[in-house]
Amino acid sequence: MPSNVMIVLSNTRPEVEDEFNAWYSDVHVHEVVDELDGFATAQRFKLADQQVEEGATWKYLVIYTIPEGRLADAQAAIRAQRAERAEALAAGRKPWISARSDLFDGKHHSWFFTAITDEIAGRS
Repeated sequence: MPSNVMIVLSNTRPEVEDEFNAWYSDVHVHEVVDELDGFATAQRFKLADQQVEEGATWKYLVIYTIPEGRLADAQAAIRAQRAERAEALAAGRKPWISARSDLFDGKHHSWFFTAITDEIAGRS
C-alpha cells in the first residue's frame, strides 16, 4: 500500500474531451511518474454514469501514489514543476512537463493525503 497519494480533480470542455483524455492518459500522467521525483504510479478515473448522490462537481480524478518516505520529494517536485511551467510560459517556451490549460474547464485542484490505516479487504 502506498503511504501517500496525490489526487487531482478536473473537468474539461465537451468540445475537447477526446483530446483532453488522450493528452492526460497518454502524455501527462507518464510525464509525472517518469519525470517528477517521488511519484510511483498514476491511475485516472471518470465519474460513473450512475451515482447514489447528485451534484458531483468534478468529472475526472487522478490518483498518484507516493511511496513511504517520498512525500517531501513529491511535493518539492510539484512546486518546482509549477514554477518552471510559469517561467516557461511567460518566456514563450515549452515547459518540461507539458501544459495544456486550454483543455481544462476551469481550474483543476490537487491535494496530498497520507494513509492512516492499512488497506482493508472485504470478505468477498
